[in-house]
Amino acid sequence: MNSADPRCLVPLLAAGLALSAFAAPPAAAAAVSPVPAVSTVPAGVPLTLDQAYADALARSEAVAEKGETYAQLIAQIDEMWSAVQPRLSVNASHQWQDTPGAGVSFPLPANQQTVAIAGHQPLFSGLREFLAVRETRAQGRSAELAFERAKQLLYQDVAAAYLNLLQSHQDLGVREAQLKLDADRIKELEGFERIGRSRVSEVLAARSQRAQDEADLETAWAQERVDQETMRFLTGRGDRFEPAELPLPAEADAASYLARARSRPDVESAREDLKASSLFVSIQRRQYWPTISLDGNYYLLRPDNYYRHVNWDATLTGSIPLYSGGQISAQVREAKARERYNEQALSLAERQAALDVRTAHSDLTSDLRIVRALMAAKDLAEANAKAQDHDYRYGLVTNLDVLSSLATVESTSLRLDQARAAAILAGIRLEVAAGGPESAR
Repeated sequence: MNSADPRCLVPLLAAGLALSAFAAPPAAAAAVSPVPAVSTVPAGVPLTLDQAYADALARSEAVAEKGETYAQLIAQIDEMWSAVQPRLSVNASHQWQDTPGAGVSFPLPANQQTVAIAGHQPLFSGLREFLAVRETRAQGRSAELAFERAKQLLYQDVAAAYLNLLQSHQDLGVREAQLKLDADRIKELEGFERIGRSRVSEVLAARSQRAQDEADLETAWAQERVDQETMRFLTGRGDRFEPAELPLPAEADAASYLARARSRPDVESAREDLKASSLFVSIQRRQYWPTISLDGNYYLLRPDNYYRHVNWDATLTGSIPLYSGGQISAQVREAKARERYNEQALSLAERQAALDVRTAHSDLTSDLRIVRALMAAKDLAEANAKAQDHDYRYGLVTNLDVLSSLATVESTSLRLDQARAAAILAGIRLEVAAGGPESAR
């Protein structure tokens, strides 16, 4: 029979197909499965973002400093009120003096003792004290708002660190799954090599890819350890953390966030600073006003002379400044300069708040679109990897094509995790830019 006869090829083809089916391991189809491998990341203490923020808030020195600044200004308000309150004191004195010579008609004792209850009551000073109390209250309100803003910014910092740690854990899962796929691929290629369907170079290429993926896994472990240390620093705890997943934010309307940003705590703090500086200008100007005060003494003990039967006295004092060497006018100019400075600071705070909202909103919109695109790309990459593996079995593609498709699945998964984290952080930044969230107040 002629060897070119097609009938001679039928048994050979049947035998080849049977051998190919026998050589293909049952797990070969799972070599490109998108299901992650079991993670070897050590278990840690479960941690939510709110828990991390609560711990960081209790530990943060920067926020504590803002709180103490507010407490100092509240104490200063009480100090200002004391300026308009009466002052009472007990004054005692003992005087030694020389006695006059002979022939003096009014002899003086050598020793004189005086004990008196003294009182001082400011009556009028241009109402500067009341303006000073209002100024300090405005400063206290500004410090309180700055304290709130510090807590919001801390929330944003904690969220960024939390998402970094979460992404590190996701990266580890993806890279460990890739190593599992590499191992399955090498096992499959070694089986094909034994029956002559694969070349040695293909097995070596797969092993080389696995070595590179092992290096990438170690890099991911190094980053995870850094992110763990950052979270420990922020929370003040020494645990190993296991962060919980966070949902993707929804699309947002920029107009509503811009409206909220106009009353953001740091913007309101700048308004209170401007209010305080305006009051300070009035305080300095009222130094030109007259001042009136009342002083009195009630004597418990007086020298043994003609004052010994005078039990009390009172003095009403008034003063009008006529010339102070230009000191008051200079202080008024300084106060006006401070007021103009705070006007510019308020304008900057308002524009910065609007910029923060617009940039965060733009990032959120872009990141959500990127997430949707990468989700579709990942599905296509996984489908392509399965198709490449199938075509390789029939000799339609090379092993490099299969390895390339698997690498595309891995890189797309990593990019998708990064995009998710970026979108979540953009949503948090948008909320913080508008003066939230409520949980950070």
